Order: sequence, then structure tokens, then C-alpha cells
Amino acid sequence: MTKALNPQRRLVGGRAVVNRDWIREFTGASVGTAARWYKVRDEQPEEHRHPEKERVDGKDFYDEQQFRSFYTWFQKDKASKVLKADPELYELDPQTVVSINKAAELLGFAGASVIRKYQQANPGYFPDSVGEVEGPTGRMIQGFRVGDLQDFDRKRTGEKLGKAGRRPGPQPEAPVGRPSALEEVLAAELSAPAGGEPLTATQLAERFVAEAIDRDGYHPGLAAELSVQYGGPQRSWEYVVRNTLEHRPATAPQRTEADRRATVALAALQERGDVRGLAASLAREHGGSRDVWERAVKAARAIADPGA
Repeated sequence: MTKALNPQRRLVGGRAVVNRDWIREFTGASVGTAARWYKVRDEQPEEHRHPEKERVDGKDFYDEQQFRSFYTWFQKDKASKVLKADPELYELDPQTVVSINKAAELLGFAGASVIRKYQQANPGYFPDSVGEVEGPTGRMIQGFRVGDLQDFDRKRTGEKLGKAGRRPGPQPEAPVGRPSALEEVLAAELSAPAGGEPLTATQLAERFVAEAIDRDGYHPGLAAELSVQYGGPQRSWEYVVRNTLEHRPATAPQRTEADRRATVALAALQERGDVRGLAASLAREHGGSRDVWERAVKAARAIADPGA
């Protein structure tokens, strides 16, 4: 049985302070998510950081105003990371049918392959095709109703929904720790398949791990690469990788450490740009010497720009 929340708000020296249950009731967050907000506060902007806990009558409380400032920043930061749709999407008639290529363009996807991946890996998440239309080469390809794409875009931006696609308000208890951390970074892909049960963050993460192993083989840096690619703490991905490997052998070819480092460096180049000191930064983050990571960055540059 889910334990009932006991939200408390008190005045201490003219300041309002609140307990963790108040925070959960206010935000609709799970116990694990609320705990993680506090745990990673040093990674948040100082001016909007989650407040430090203070003891009141032997219990933990948090400055209410500071928490409200943090939560406002958190919501804006999360919304800013959602892919933005082309304004044209809402200028078209909802009954118009567009090709899969045009649908990807309107939603800001890298290409039609993103939609195909959703259809294969998470049936029911993306709107169903309504038939076929003529593609740029004259071949018949999937078509989608604009109104369905508009509904999908509203859903992924969080309109009318709470954080991580949940309705605002108290949620069922979730395990403290790793799954909640992944829930935040995989929120946009956690919708329930039509006619089926919703995927948990851990199930979706395990699917991504399995796909990576099938594609490139298992290697020690896999969790670090997934953390860079999808976001979320590396330790969360390490947990998922271990669980996945327990249920299936890593049969794909093994990759060398040099390959692994080049992959991590390539992801860093794409995320941060070719900034000065990148090799030294990667050495601090992932271990190893600066010289080793300089070679990895050089290899990543060659991959990113073969003609250079």
C-alpha cells in the first residue's frame, strides 16, 4: 500500500520551510525523483539550486522560496531540451496528410529514420500512419495526419501534463535511486503503447542497452557512452547494463578501448563543440591520461569530418 503523504510547512525566523512530502505534493514527483533533486544540487546553477536541508524538531526541512526558484528553473530547463516543432506544423490543416519525411521535418527530427525507430522499438508511442503518399522519388511512403502530429507534439512538450508525462499530483511510490534518475532523461519516450502497458524507464533503458550491444558489442565504457547519448547519471546506466547482461550474453564483437574512447570523444565534440581543453576534460571525467584522450579527440575529429 502506498504511504500517504504528510506535507508540512512551518515558519522559522520569518522564513517558510517545507518538508519532502510537501515538495512531492507540490510537484507530483516520486520519492526517488525528489531525493535525486537534492542529491545532485551541486550540479544545478547556484542561483537556482535546490535548498540545503535544515533540521527542525529533528526532521529535514527546506527553504520554500529557494525550492520554488529551483523548481521554476528545473521546469524551464527541461522544456528547453525538448525538440521544438517547426511553426508550420500548426499552420497546416489538421486533416492534411503529409509524408513521413515531412512529418520528421515538422517535428524537428533528424530524419524519417527517427520515426521508424519509434515504430519498431516502442509501438503506439508515435501516431499511426493513415496510409501512403508519394515520396520525393515517386515511391509510395508512409503518410501521417497533421492533427495527429500536432497532438503528439503537445504531448512531448508537456502541455497539460505533469513532469515525465504524469498528471500533476501525488504519484504511486517509485523505487529510490536509479530508475527515477532515468525517468527524467527518458521522459519524452515513456508514453504507453496503444492497448498495452506503459514502459518503465528501466525497461526502456534496457532496450537501448540491448540495441547498443547488438550493434557494437559490449565494452567497459558502454554505460558512459549511453550517459552521454541519452543523459542521466553514468551510475544509472551501469546499473541497467549489469541487469541487461545478466539476462542476455554479449555476443556481438568486442570493441577496443581506443574505439570506445573515440566514441565518447565524438559524442563530446557533438555536444560541446571542439572546445579548447576537451581532451583534458575527458581525462578527468573518464580516467586515463591526457595524451590518450588527445588521440581519441583526434580520431573523433576524423570521424566527424573525414575530409579534414
